[in-house]
Amino acid sequence: MNELSADDVASMTTPTWEQAKVAVRAGETERAVELIDRAVGQWRSLQDYSINWITSLLSFVGREIGEEAVERALRTTGEEFVRPRRDTGVDWGSLPASARAKVIARAMVANFGTCAVEEDAEKITLSFHCGTGGRLIDDGRYDGDGYLVLREPAPRTFMRDELPVYCAHCSVNNEMQPVEWGGTQTSVEFPAAGKGDVCVHHVYKDVDAIPADAYRRIGKEKP
Repeated sequence: MNELSADDVASMTTPTWEQAKVAVRAGETERAVELIDRAVGQWRSLQDYSINWITSLLSFVGREIGEEAVERALRTTGEEFVRPRRDTGVDWGSLPASARAKVIARAMVANFGTCAVEEDAEKITLSFHCGTGGRLIDDGRYDGDGYLVLREPAPRTFMRDELPVYCAHCSVNNEMQPVEWGGTQTSVEFPAAGKGDVCVHHVYKDVDAIPADAYRRIGKEKP
């Protein structure tokens, strides 16, 4: 006698969001909402696994080989994955600040962050309670003998004395490499410095107005 029914097999092999679509089409609103919430919970669990996996690996690299090796590892990811992923055929800096801000905010919110938006004549400011690196800080994953905190002031740490290792992709992949590739920073980032802090992104309306200091902190000279 089979232990799995046809319904069991269907539920095991059909993504939860597809089950939610079926419920919506059938007018089963409560069931659809339940399935959507379940899908979100599944994604959150997988996200938690992935960010801890990444941070554990980067911590091992930094402790075994050195902080410069963390940068090299991130640069490899940047060249092999990030650069082609972001190559849309349109220069990032030529897009309106509103478009750039929307792309960044939507990605961060989809990654379980929260976002506050302010705007002045010069720039759009996005303030995030980050759902990945910030959550690791808030959850105490860097406390004591936890994950690695980079402590060598360098462009990869935004010249800070301390930067949680997960957050180094922000400097390397989002600012340093885009400039080296002939473009501009994705945004000018100020990662959270402690528990409960926000990660602030400045999205300049005119990328030529990005201050020289924003380049110097990533080891570059303003063009």
